[in-house]
Amino acid sequence: MNCFYLFLLLILIVLNAPAKDRLNVILIMADDSHADNYSGYGSKFFSTPRLDELARTGAKFNHCYSTPVCTSSRVKIMTGRYGIRNYVQFGTLDKDEITFGHMMQKAGYVTAIAGKWQLHGGDRGTLAPASGFDTYCLWNYPGTERSRYWNPSLMCDGKLLKTTEKDYGPDILTDYLIEFISKNKTKPFFAYYPMLLVHSPFPKTPDSKNEKGSSLDNFRDMTLYADKCVGRIVDALKKNGLRKKTVIIYTTDNGTHRALTYPYGSEERKGEKAYATDGGTHAPLIVNCPGQVPEGVVSDDLVDFSDLLPTIADLTGADLPNVKLDGRSFWPQCRGKKGNPREWIYQYYYPKYKAAAAKHGQGVNKNEIVWAQNQKFKLYGDGTLYTVKDRHENSPLKNGENSAADQARKLLQAAIDSMPKKAAKLSAGKK
Repeated sequence: MNCFYLFLLLILIVLNAPAKDRLNVILIMADDSHADNYSGYGSKFFSTPRLDELARTGAKFNHCYSTPVCTSSRVKIMTGRYGIRNYVQFGTLDKDEITFGHMMQKAGYVTAIAGKWQLHGGDRGTLAPASGFDTYCLWNYPGTERSRYWNPSLMCDGKLLKTTEKDYGPDILTDYLIEFISKNKTKPFFAYYPMLLVHSPFPKTPDSKNEKGSSLDNFRDMTLYADKCVGRIVDALKKNGLRKKTVIIYTTDNGTHRALTYPYGSEERKGEKAYATDGGTHAPLIVNCPGQVPEGVVSDDLVDFSDLLPTIADLTGADLPNVKLDGRSFWPQCRGKKGNPREWIYQYYYPKYKAAAAKHGQGVNKNEIVWAQNQKFKLYGDGTLYTVKDRHENSPLKNGENSAADQARKLLQAAIDSMPKKAAKLSAGKK
């Protein structure tokens, strides 16, 4: 065989590499849980041993930001696009959007989603199959009712599951994904797990010991149980020989519920879900895959939720959707490399909770909140600048107060100016 034909043969081998050699992805996103609810992020009150282990043996990001509430975070993470381009209303994923489910199906992956949906509202909403998922088991889906934990109401591939008072929703969903892993261990797969935990209400978990636990006691138990569910998935990957072939990504959709006050260091912190503050948006981010992600990577680079889709494309070789994307891959940073770090992130937020817009709301119904930030400074669209460490944003910085703040103001204002001035799909109604 001459060199030319040998070269062609090698190309064909590469192009037709077995699907089994491609990395799988499991993206897990807990509900209503700030970074300070995790022992790996400094909490002495909450315990998350399985996630701590994933962080120690993989990559931990210290500056990941969701949006302040579930819908906007879920739409952003699934599409890789800022809310100013595609946010419609609370509870709606626009039916014209291309999601990471579509992207992974097109790349030849088997796709699954289990957990919370709540994206089918209004005239523009959509359902799981139309959003790129081959199989699903979901709460807050057409045909389900309110119960999510005990005796849960779950729709599984078009059929409402029969459950009892002894059935716990997170267990059913975790079992579903474990079965999905086992069934598809010879195929490349993408699984998205938007967890029910740790959203209110705050009932006991199957492992709770205190029969008369407070909401905070039960919330702490729920956080530990979410950690246990993650551990069960990790164990299932090991059992099926997929641990080194599967990238696990863990994050959360927004800050902790406002009804809860919990200790962190010397502070008593109140949950700030729905607020456009660090307490409403600072999320944990852990990425783990033995052999792909080195142990002990700790990154101070900025990560925005729009970055998840291009990162998943980067690590799997999937083609990016042919639309305007706002995210960028942080897969190089996961592998201990420099990558292409962000200088800023941009946020657009139309809150359902009106009080969240009291300080900086503008535009439609004086309810639109826009800001840009980096690791140290945060600038709102109305020109108010804070340091990020000013957790409750009580001390705005004035022009000329210090040179670092003035330089940050220029950078962040340019970021805001680079974005569209009007939300493309907002359906706010009259307030």
